Amino acid sequence: MLGGWGALTGRRDLTESGERGVHAATTFAVLSLTGLAWALAAGDLTYRYVASWASSFTPLPYRIGAAWAGPSGALLLWGVALGLGASVASATLRRGSVLRAWTAALLALLLVAVLAMACLDTNPFVRLPFPPDDGRGLPLEWMRPIALLQVPLGYVAMALVAVPSVMTVMGAVGRSPWQQTAHRWAVACWALVGAAMLLDWRRRYGDAVWRDDWRWAPVQTGTAFAWIGASLLLVATKRRWRSNAVLIAAFAAFTLSLGGLTMRRALGWDGVHDVAASAVGRASAWLALAVVMAGAVEALRALHGVRTGAAAAMRVAYGAVLVASVALVAARFAGGGDATLREGERTRVADRFGTPWTLSLEGISTVGREDVVSNVIAVRAAAGGRTRAFVTAEVRSRYAGEGQQPVDQLELSGIAAGLVQDLRVDVREANTADATLSVHFVPLASWLWIAGVAAVLGALVAAFMPSRGDAPDAPANAAPNASLDAASLSSEVA
Repeated sequence: MLGGWGALTGRRDLTESGERGVHAATTFAVLSLTGLAWALAAGDLTYRYVASWASSFTPLPYRIGAAWAGPSGALLLWGVALGLGASVASATLRRGSVLRAWTAALLALLLVAVLAMACLDTNPFVRLPFPPDDGRGLPLEWMRPIALLQVPLGYVAMALVAVPSVMTVMGAVGRSPWQQTAHRWAVACWALVGAAMLLDWRRRYGDAVWRDDWRWAPVQTGTAFAWIGASLLLVATKRRWRSNAVLIAAFAAFTLSLGGLTMRRALGWDGVHDVAASAVGRASAWLALAVVMAGAVEALRALHGVRTGAAAAMRVAYGAVLVASVALVAARFAGGGDATLREGERTRVADRFGTPWTLSLEGISTVGREDVVSNVIAVRAAAGGRTRAFVTAEVRSRYAGEGQQPVDQLELSGIAAGLVQDLRVDVREANTADATLSVHFVPLASWLWIAGVAAVLGALVAAFMPSRGDAPDAPANAAPNASLDAASLSSEVA
């Protein structure tokens, strides 16, 4: 509140006090998240959250990762990311400027709302009157190394989109220089959300349940919507649009990132498989890919002839987006078939190029610990008279209760990556001596990961590269380097 009042009245002491309040709130949010992670690591079952998301059988890294697995823990992580973003945003803007005052004040209000929900709506520190003997534990799909990075990165990336959105809104209604700083933030957020999307794809690519719909994973987790919003900010902060168009783009970006965060807190959209299988879903996917490819081509055309380091890095990023889009299109035309094999038996499957592959079931093993048992199916693949790959698909089952009843199951694909195509083996059904397998050859899948990493790295380099040679900051509706005092900006906002 102090920051907002200081921005309205032009009092620098109040705005600086409000910024210090953001720093303090962020510090306490970090301490709260750390405390929750400590309770999970120690297995303190007096907390309802710990009893709901951890157990004595859950390995330590995943117990700590459960800090953001539940909705209340996710709110804390959201608050931490937003607070850190607000603190860094204040440091990147000129001290005493009107834009810095309003950016800090509005982000502080959003931070207050997030922390209020964490404290009053879904408090993760509620205690149980009678602690249980053990907790429920994490779902098996969360107990994978990639989930330890994929889940928090998605929250952080989508939360940070609010920073350039607020900067863009306040820059559009005012006359202080804003475009360079907001554009750097937009590029950084675009890269981070892109990295989150890449991890979403990678995680679901190895999940047998998603074998036909893994390309829709960013829709289920919300990162696709936030990436669209960040792309809008990229354009709005670089082009000389009218202030109304800039405001619409900024509000749309904020709404999309907020919708993505809400969807991620709700653990995804259950109907995504139905949408992916529908005619409307397929048409929407092709249209979205066409728009992305056209946008990348237009961005490359606009950067043609610009001789700066940041422009070169962004050309790499946009070119990589084009390659990744082509790889997604090619992955749609995976070929293969199903086969039922006993140990030692062989079958032939042809790939998309007509090359015959010989697959043999080498063995089925059962391994596990107290609560999780895995059936591992080993398959050898040969083509052209020599062995090309040796893959292992897996079916994990988690048991609980006195009768050790199965409560959760996760099917993981066996993948042999190649530059031209991936061999992917999924288990449809497995017994002690035979298994029914689904074999797919996915074209250009490796190029999606290579191009995705290149796009993220290129955008991050452009975001942090010195701005020599860039055009000067200017508002969307006024001449460059115009100025506006606090009173006039307050009257415009009012």
